[in-house]
Amino acid sequence: MQKLFVGLLAMILAGAIWAEDPYAGIDVGERNVAVIDIHLHTGEWDKMPPGFHERLAENVPTGFKWTMGPISDWMLGTDIMLGQLEDAGIYGGGLFALYSPHTTGLAPNEFVAERVAESGGRLWGFASIRWDDLNNSDEELAAFEQVFADYPQMAGIKLAHAHQQVRLDDERAYPVYEISQRLGKPMYLHTGSSPNPGTRFEPPYSDPAYLEDAIRKYPGAIFILGHTGYDSKGIALTYTDSAIRLAQQYDNVYMEPGALGATRAENLIDDFVVRLKEGNVLHKVIYGSDGPQFPGYVQSHLENYVAAMQRNGYTADEMEMVLSGNFARVFGIELPPLAGAAKGDE
Repeated sequence: MQKLFVGLLAMILAGAIWAEDPYAGIDVGERNVAVIDIHLHTGEWDKMPPGFHERLAENVPTGFKWTMGPISDWMLGTDIMLGQLEDAGIYGGGLFALYSPHTTGLAPNEFVAERVAESGGRLWGFASIRWDDLNNSDEELAAFEQVFADYPQMAGIKLAHAHQQVRLDDERAYPVYEISQRLGKPMYLHTGSSPNPGTRFEPPYSDPAYLEDAIRKYPGAIFILGHTGYDSKGIALTYTDSAIRLAQQYDNVYMEPGALGATRAENLIDDFVVRLKEGNVLHKVIYGSDGPQFPGYVQSHLENYVAAMQRNGYTADEMEMVLSGNFARVFGIELPPLAGAAKGDE
């Protein structure tokens, strides 16, 4: 609770809004590099289920739990989110739509598209589809596809099998992969487990190996394996080697390290970044944090992840590839040239 209010106070005093200064990137030792955070969430408190409310407020004293609604809505607003990216030295990020009514709640495609439109080109939207019943009727699929026609700022697709309670090998999900392939919209797919209430954590919902048939069947669809199979519930790299193997074997498979820079993963992060480097898959890693979570999380996650890469012999070129180069290549984004010194050196 103290961390929450100290962070909020710092953001208010700093006027946490997106700065108009030229983008400087972050200092990784040899030079400055650009950063994109592919994994960001928005939403509204009243669209989150009670179980998720309880998890978010579990460390908040009873008399202050009422504050979580307005604080959450404020933190997830566009200006505050951009302010957190600015504080971290991050240029922009991917903003996820959600249709997980039993776990983390709803952030509809239209809502996310509006937030992206407010960002001045610093956010890219990821559309989703409600498929916990997996009807995938022609009408549902047509409406999902229409999102990309109506909102060109939607650059990709977000799916969370474990949150949406769908097995990773369920063929009823294949029509969405076909849309991804046909429209050229890369997919971010949650892999690994999650501590959120209502999430399925058995291997068929967590181990990315269960996606292999779909990966082969849709070679033109980009599969970004969120969390790289990190077992967040058990705090272990349970399915990470499965993700690395798929990235090694298939051209259309990438990985994302969201939550590995969080405090609770501090005993795993060095092992994680070493496995990626030794597996020769750094050209397949797209940085993400799973933010904003709480004030300062986006920045601390990035700092922890960069420090781990530096401790384990990553070159500046390798760090740049992970932190922004792979995102820019996969999504066809041209980042502006860096200007000035790293934020910490001004």
